[in-house]
Amino acid sequence: MFTECEKASVFSLTGVFIAEVRVVDSHMDSMGLIFNEEDMDKVNTESVIVFHDGVQGLVTCKCRLSGRVKISGEEIGEIGNAIYKVPCVIDELIGTEQRRRDLKVRVSLPVILETADSDGKVTHIAAKIKDLSAGGVGLETAVELSVGQIFSFLFETDNDCTRLKGCILWIKKLSGENEPPRYRYGSRFFDMTSYQESMVRKFAFLEQLKKRKTQ
Repeated sequence: MFTECEKASVFSLTGVFIAEVRVVDSHMDSMGLIFNEEDMDKVNTESVIVFHDGVQGLVTCKCRLSGRVKISGEEIGEIGNAIYKVPCVIDELIGTEQRRRDLKVRVSLPVILETADSDGKVTHIAAKIKDLSAGGVGLETAVELSVGQIFSFLFETDNDCTRLKGCILWIKKLSGENEPPRYRYGSRFFDMTSYQESMVRKFAFLEQLKKRKTQ
């Protein structure tokens, strides 16, 4: 099924995030998912899984999970602690998103950016998130920022809140000569924890599900 897949995001059938997992034997019909011990109580027999494949991109599937084996040795990789290998069989291909790394969704979310001006003074800027992925965020503001400028903002979901840090990569002026200033920015996240990455991926996945239901 896959040629370069080493990780996946596991969700319930209703879109509730369960865990980030490692994938082993991804080229076989029955592959293995490596779960941390604390996630095992949340594992469902039927799940929606987004596989991160280097060739195909993000592949969303309905899968069957069966049994569990406590493992140790080289198969652990970077996870450590008590972990379990759970056999996984794909029942249905839901969709494929060919992305550079992560699923990007278009949104329109107001946020307040915290950044520093040219004098190093902390300032707050009203902005709108226009697209979002675990790799970065697209923004629109009425204030001109600089390439390389560092910013942060509170990212809120229905269940959690965290402060994400980003760096401006490119700028595009959207307004005309006699129009109020408006700028579009592309940026990348940095210093993200695995939990923050999971939050953003979960949000992007749920937004994707909402859009598909309305199509």
